[in-house]
Amino acid sequence: MKSTFFTLCLVAAGLTVQAQTTKPKTAPAKPATTTAKTTATTTAAKPKPATTAAKKPVTAAKKPVAKPTVAAATPAPTPAAAPATETVVAQQTTTPAAEAPTTSATTTTKPAAGKKNATARAEKPARPEKPTRPAASGSASGKGLSVGLRGGANLILNESVASFEEVDLKEETVPGFTAGVIVNYGFSSVFSVQPEILYTRRTVKYAASVQGEKFELQMDANAVEVPLLLKLSFGRKARVFVNAGPYISYGLNGQLKMKYAGESQTEKDDYKNVDGRLEYGATGGIGASLPLGPGSLLIEGRFNYGLGTNAEKTPADYVNPMIGTVSVGYIIPLGK
Repeated sequence: MKSTFFTLCLVAAGLTVQAQTTKPKTAPAKPATTTAKTTATTTAAKPKPATTAAKKPVTAAKKPVAKPTVAAATPAPTPAAAPATETVVAQQTTTPAAEAPTTSATTTTKPAAGKKNATARAEKPARPEKPTRPAASGSASGKGLSVGLRGGANLILNESVASFEEVDLKEETVPGFTAGVIVNYGFSSVFSVQPEILYTRRTVKYAASVQGEKFELQMDANAVEVPLLLKLSFGRKARVFVNAGPYISYGLNGQLKMKYAGESQTEKDDYKNVDGRLEYGATGGIGASLPLGPGSLLIEGRFNYGLGTNAEKTPADYVNPMIGTVSVGYIIPLGK
């Protein structure tokens, strides 16, 4: 009886030890997994406290291990329970440890991608600016006030036949000249107004044969001519221009030269008794402006067409004069 009672006591003690040792296998596992989940969630949201959350399951798992060790009456069942608790603790500690670097790696790659994008945007080349044409400067701009000189040769284009003391005279080509001051004011690089004050001499020469001797008659007419031109210029450095406008001419004086049989005679006329000293007409030309030094060189061809005079009665033999002029000038800008 005693042995049977002793045996039953040992069985009851063993069952008690097994009940106490087997409880930590399942009971601590729940809070451990719950803690691991919350830890993973916490570390996913906040990457900094990942180490703190990983340490909590380790301390929670160690507390149940200490209780069965103190309560165990016999050392026999303890070795069987020890590996189970160690395995659980190992699983709990490795699970958050494996998850923690994953979340930290995820959080660290985001700013790296942002830096790459910012670097890519910073390194993105700017759009090349459209090349702008340099503005014309100096004498080539055509803007503002400019002054200069102009001079050249003119030629009467009318064909005429004169008579002198019943001698028919044939016209010969003899050029005259023109020279004066030009003033140009440019409102833009294209449009400008150009008045001029010129001194002109128109020359007509006739010749005939009288009794086997050559007879020559040359008439010169001196006048002041004032054209008012509207001018259009095109180009940047070497420019082409056209101009047109009215002109007036006031006769100053004239002279008559005669040559016959080696003798010459000159007569002057101050036009005091001449009716119609003031002539008016239209003029126009075309030319080129070439930059030269501080100013521009002007080369121009021009045509004048007389429309009438201030005479009370137009003479029956009046012929509208047509004058062609070729000139060279130089103009200097004074300011914009």
